[in-house]
Amino acid sequence: MKIHKLIIVLIVVFIGLASQTAQAMSSEAEAKFKIIMDMSLDQLGQTSSEVLGEMHPNTDWASYNFPDYVYDDKATEIAYKVAVKNRSLLGTVNVSDEEIVIPCYCTCDSFGHDNLLYCFYKNGVLKDGFDEHGAQCAVCIRQALLAFLWSDLGATHKEIMVGMKEKFAPLIEKYHQHEH
Repeated sequence: MKIHKLIIVLIVVFIGLASQTAQAMSSEAEAKFKIIMDMSLDQLGQTSSEVLGEMHPNTDWASYNFPDYVYDDKATEIAYKVAVKNRSLLGTVNVSDEEIVIPCYCTCDSFGHDNLLYCFYKNGVLKDGFDEHGAQCAVCIRQALLAFLWSDLGATHKEIMVGMKEKFAPLIEKYHQHEH
């Protein structure tokens, strides 16, 4: 009877470890993850543009009626396109729990942004229009493009958050200490 229970416990532990391992990125993806982390904003914009083009080759981008400020540069344009095609990656309306959404690491929480999605959508919803803040903030643009490229590698939300915290540690320490 004791051996039977021990075997069941070992099987449960093995299955648990196997499922955690299956969710982890491959060593190749981890290496790419770090390369992406160190890209310049221009590189992030160009790489994200290529990936987005492969994912959504027939998208009629004009149908989204982006404001002119979205086209200030490639990285900004692609960050807004990521926001319309990958809303749930960036955030959810009225949610600030980083277990679910990506917080923004600039100081936009001081004017009501619950998560990164709000930097691109007024009130966090597209029907209210685009928010210009995302176009004016390199932190928001960088976070959106990093999340997009890391997600494309197969990174989980938890892995994306670890990367964000590493990349933006100085900003988190300076502006968001009280939250962590």
